[in-house]
Amino acid sequence: MRVAFVLFAAALSCLAQTPGSGVRIQKQDTGYVLLRDGKPYFIKGAGGSQQHLDALQAAGGNSLRVWSPPTGALLDAAQQHNLTVMVGLNVGKPRHGFSYENPRQVQQQRQEIVDTVHRLKSNPAVLIWALGNELELNISTEQRIEVWKAIEDLARAVKAEDPDHPVIAVLAGPGQAKLRELDQYCPSLDAVGINTYGALPNLRQTVEKQGFKRPYIVTEFGAHGHWEVVKTTWGVPIEDTSSQKEDFIIQSYQAINNNPQCLGSYVFLWGQKQEKTHTWYGLFLPDGRKLGGVDAMQLLWTGKWPEHRCPVIDGSIMAKPQNPDDELAPGILRPGARLRCSIFASDLDGDPVTVQWELRKDVSANKSTGGDPEPPTPPLDGAVVSSQDKSAVIAVPDTPGDYRIFVYVFDKHGGAATANLPIEAK
Repeated sequence: MRVAFVLFAAALSCLAQTPGSGVRIQKQDTGYVLLRDGKPYFIKGAGGSQQHLDALQAAGGNSLRVWSPPTGALLDAAQQHNLTVMVGLNVGKPRHGFSYENPRQVQQQRQEIVDTVHRLKSNPAVLIWALGNELELNISTEQRIEVWKAIEDLARAVKAEDPDHPVIAVLAGPGQAKLRELDQYCPSLDAVGINTYGALPNLRQTVEKQGFKRPYIVTEFGAHGHWEVVKTTWGVPIEDTSSQKEDFIIQSYQAINNNPQCLGSYVFLWGQKQEKTHTWYGLFLPDGRKLGGVDAMQLLWTGKWPEHRCPVIDGSIMAKPQNPDDELAPGILRPGARLRCSIFASDLDGDPVTVQWELRKDVSANKSTGGDPEPPTPPLDGAVVSSQDKSAVIAVPDTPGDYRIFVYVFDKHGGAATANLPIEAK
């Protein structure tokens, strides 16, 4: 009896110390399902950081994507909010100078990734390992094949270190022949991550055309990308309003739901960043106010709108020069001109709203790609001459160049809407 008791206790102890949460992908007659601890787990996720986890949980989200190995504090915070984490593993990008023809660089990278997996694999918040992000962007076909070969080696190494969590690689869209190449060069990947924006509604058909049969996760989606929208006559992209983005998120999510190959998704970005503008991709403003995309995700994840929805903007900013001679062409003005600006906005709860205007230097014509860091552009002092209700007078700077007029509509519940209008002083 004593021996039996000891063996039973040892077995319980072993079970209690099993590292991490068992996660695997199972093929079924109707497609694929992600299983976590033996139960179906459809990813309702957001790409972000440790910010706004309360809001993510409240909106019905269950997972967080991070692009680099997270701290223990982030993993603990995620677990406290009942969130799993797709852990990004840093993989060198040829466009940033990493050479896959350099054996020393490749071996060092491999060891760092294995060490990271060893360090984090026992944390129960870990869901999936993601090798790199958009590694194939802006490189030649030959370079891309070398990347895929390296990804296959890394996938094998990660699976050898941790067989309890799937490993994927993340693509900058499914275009060209990339999915067919992955089938040829990366058989060890459990699935693939696909970043896609304006093309999301057609994703399923695009994948089917390449004959790709394995599962995938939509690792980024949200607003139309800055490369997908109409440009001004002087070549800068025109950003959708936050209300238009909210509508598009709801529409495009249909490509994720009821898709037998899709294991779920991560909306981008559960936070705020400067990328072409400071409002393009973030679902929050810098001060932490939520935008309509957060409301959209709550509807999609739970089937219900939040109690208090964000304000909405109908149409775009209207701007006319006080002196008609100051307009050289639509959106092109003489330096020093003054513009009368207005917006149609309302609150769906019927509450009063407050409106704030800004003018910033426009940097959206920069050549950065793939989310590479961009410097912030602060508001220009003195540009807003006057404002009242939903209108303002804005002074065009004396210095020629590209600028953007921004407007923010706030409610009393921490919600907001935003729009902007590019102009050129010439």
